[in-house]
Amino acid sequence: MAMSMDQLKTLVTTVGLRFFEHPSEPMLMLACRGLFGNYQFVMALFSSGTFFQIRSVDYLSCSADHAHLGPVLRLLGELNYRLRLVKFGWDASDGEITVYADCWVVDGTITQSQLQRILANYLAALDLNFGRIRKPIEPGKDPGEIPPERLAGALD
Repeated sequence: MAMSMDQLKTLVTTVGLRFFEHPSEPMLMLACRGLFGNYQFVMALFSSGTFFQIRSVDYLSCSADHAHLGPVLRLLGELNYRLRLVKFGWDASDGEITVYADCWVVDGTITQSQLQRILANYLAALDLNFGRIRKPIEPGKDPGEIPPERLAGALD
């Protein structure tokens, strides 16, 4: 038993999210506004519903010949080492930086509470690291993590 698109749509609707369903692929497109940017991402089922992925769309870009590629890749590596579910990828062919979370469903399904936890982790990593990754692309220096007091002020 794999996960179906109908099951995924029910889970996403129950969370209260609006989405666009791809007409020919098992994929939903969503958008959200965070503290530090606006983001688009997709939720997709692969391998006949046995593999679930959330992936950013048009997140950031850093070309292979960019002067500050080294610091950007070091930062992505540090984030990937520290974070458990959410990973950051870089495509050398076009410079795309993407944020994704993968989950093997295999012969089960994703529960409502699992989807909510996946989304909470994914959206937090997507938003809180956006400026941190963008900064070295521009001046070449990692600004570091956002201090809790600055984050608390952004929520007020």
